Amino acid sequence: MNPKAKRVMRSVKYFFIFVILVAIFVGIIVLLFPDQYSGSHIFATSPEDGDAIFNYGSWWKMLMIFAIIAAIYPGLTFVKKEVMIEGDFEDHRDKILKEFEEAGYEQTGEDAEQVTFRLRNKFTRFMRAYEDAVTITKGEAPLILSGNRKDILRLASHIEYVLRQENGSTPDDPYDLGGSPDESSDTK
Repeated sequence: MNPKAKRVMRSVKYFFIFVILVAIFVGIIVLLFPDQYSGSHIFATSPEDGDAIFNYGSWWKMLMIFAIIAAIYPGLTFVKKEVMIEGDFEDHRDKILKEFEEAGYEQTGEDAEQVTFRLRNKFTRFMRAYEDAVTITKGEAPLILSGNRKDILRLASHIEYVLRQENGSTPDDPYDLGGSPDESSDTK
């Protein structure tokens, strides 16, 4: 799917999620306080109607705010990140796939250019509105990971660390600064 079309679809999806969440929230409030909201309605139908939960004309303002947030949110949340490796994807395929497995992902698709992963946990997928796909663009360095920002940053750092450790350029102990205990300075 075209990236712009995917972003529009995500925005529409998040808009409806925001509307549903507010409807659930208002429903819970009405159920928790039935005495206070028994004779009132949710939105005021006239400027003089003071017995409603929301003021007259506030519904369209709420929808505008939801639309603005839904339009901005996918651009902030879904990113691409380059992962610097030596060689290409096929040289490190097993280690990269192992890192995704350990992070709770399963491979769901592969073609000549990309490998796609999704979360194994169904509840987490639901809570993320099924926007949990992470793709790796195969080929020469750098690899390009795309998906949810939090997941991409975590997976990219894990992959880089494992591949550097394989090459011997990263110590097993990340807090080892290179000095041995015998080289420490004498203290008084």
